[in-house]
Amino acid sequence: MAESSIFIANTSELGEIVRAARLAQGLTRDILAIASGLSPKFITHIEAGKETAQIGKVLYLLGELGIVLRAEVSVDIPANLAAKAQQRRRAAHAG
Repeated sequence: MAESSIFIANTSELGEIVRAARLAQGLTRDILAIASGLSPKFITHIEAGKETAQIGKVLYLLGELGIVLRAEVSVDIPANLAAKAQQRRRAAHAG
């Protein structure tokens, strides 16, 4: 399968990519819903560009369709700050 790199600026464009990937794989919304455990209505909302969809479910759906999300950051993030951002702030939740 050929890879594509597509710039996505909003939820409508993300929905278009989700729909195109689903169609390219010959999947109906119902079949994708059964395979992913998500509802057909949720998939319809994502494809329509719904802005309030749960990000965790959206990322799961992307993974099910073989879509990898990458971020291009316009600022330099030093390695030590990236590592610090990955650490959980357990002290704030203690007690």
